[in-house]
Amino acid sequence: MPTSANRAATTVDPTGEFPFDLTTYLFHVFAMLGRHREAELDEAFRPLGLNVARHRALAVVERMQPCGMTELADFCAVDRTTMTRTVDQLFANGLVERTTPASDRRQVLLTVTPAGRALHQRALRAVYRVNRRALDGIPEETQRVVVRAKQTMLINLVGDPDLAKRLLSLSRDDEP
Repeated sequence: MPTSANRAATTVDPTGEFPFDLTTYLFHVFAMLGRHREAELDEAFRPLGLNVARHRALAVVERMQPCGMTELADFCAVDRTTMTRTVDQLFANGLVERTTPASDRRQVLLTVTPAGRALHQRALRAVYRVNRRALDGIPEETQRVVVRAKQTMLINLVGDPDLAKRLLSLSRDDEP
């Protein structure tokens, strides 16, 4: 059976199951899923004073701290300019602290404040609720198959095996 990479480019699903070719439709579904999940999360985060971008940044800083801006942008898949605005908002709300190491005055390191940690824990409850709703009726083994497939797609697109490994494990080179 040919893989999607070996199929001829076409806009038609030969089986008629999907409105257009499988390869294109797969990424259409990914985009729609991501957009609708983020809309649900934004709604759940609103009472907490967060949105998806701020929550994602806060979650990465919580896990990686101290966390540099480039590292944070990489792990959140956002450009540095956008990430700077997001971090400014987190800082203004007392959720993260910024420090500059004496050894490199150009670098900014971020850590989560106690208020940020508490808010992150509250936000996680909303994330778990939305995730459970999205995955309702999908067996765990199917979820694992989907995750493994998406991991392979990311590895294929990133191009740098070390970066892909860090992104997938949400860890640094020097961490297990």
